[in-house]
Amino acid sequence: MDFLDILREKAFLGREFLTWLWFKSDRTGGRIEIPGKRVVEVLFMDRMTLDLSDAETPQIVTVKGEHSELREGLAALKEGKKIEEARISIRAGENDFTLVLKGTWFSFGSFKTPPILPTGEADPEEGAEGAFLEKAYLIDEGMQLVDELFEYFVTLRISDQWETEELQAIRTWIASGG
Repeated sequence: MDFLDILREKAFLGREFLTWLWFKSDRTGGRIEIPGKRVVEVLFMDRMTLDLSDAETPQIVTVKGEHSELREGLAALKEGKKIEEARISIRAGENDFTLVLKGTWFSFGSFKTPPILPTGEADPEEGAEGAFLEKAYLIDEGMQLVDELFEYFVTLRISDQWETEELQAIRTWIASGG
């Protein structure tokens, strides 16, 4: 089995993560407490792509629009489609990150950090180097947030609680249309 076959075999995990994250966000008004870490706000924004990857002919649904339009995404989940990618906002404290997360390959389509001070407004002694370091810090913080959310999901996914509680709650959420 080559590397691509292994990735294809494990693609379900990223898609399940996106579904679970949307479920958690929707049920809690966006507020997700990562056990032992911090509380973050996760909002699914104005774009989501779902597909039926197991079908002989690709069936892709793209949902674009404001938050209320995402109910079409729930209808697609009901039909068995899986989330391929979603535009998400993650806020921790004062920092708000916007990203497009792709489920199959668990990769980013885009990743936007909070703005940094323009070089002219920053401390003149720090200049461009300070701006670079601040941007690197924000990228690292955003990546850490995604890692913490994914770690929370995986820990839950391999626990007994997944089968006994969480999976049933997700199925009910999908069946009821959110």
